[in-house]
Amino acid sequence: MAPDKVYDYVRDMGYDFFTGVPDSLLKSFQNRIIESGSENVIATHESQAVAIAFGAELAGKHACIYIQNSGLGNVINPLTSLCLPCGVEPLLVVGHRHTLYQHKIMGQVDERLLNLIGYTNYIIVNGDNNVK
Repeated sequence: MAPDKVYDYVRDMGYDFFTGVPDSLLKSFQNRIIESGSENVIATHESQAVAIAFGAELAGKHACIYIQNSGLGNVINPLTSLCLPCGVEPLLVVGHRHTLYQHKIMGQVDERLLNLIGYTNYIIVNGDNNVK
């Protein structure tokens, strides 16, 4: 999905609470969150965003987490030990990169990793620095 289409799509699905680690690829999505006045908690670490979203879900919100795929490894434990066992699956919006050296490996496995742990509630957002 293109970055500029994500916010409307997510809001149309009923998501009303946002948290995550800022990412330049998701800038248009994050700007729309801010402009809309939607509830948004900026996290300092991806695992913190998962915990915040989990709490928001327990409080009755429909939570969305935004992260860069290079931070995906940081959410595997809280997803598998907190969210999945409790049946709470906030939407993950993942900015996908794989052409830059530091993003190459995670860019090759990000979607497979989510599928491997059985996490299905995610959107992969492709950016300009991606060529497939």
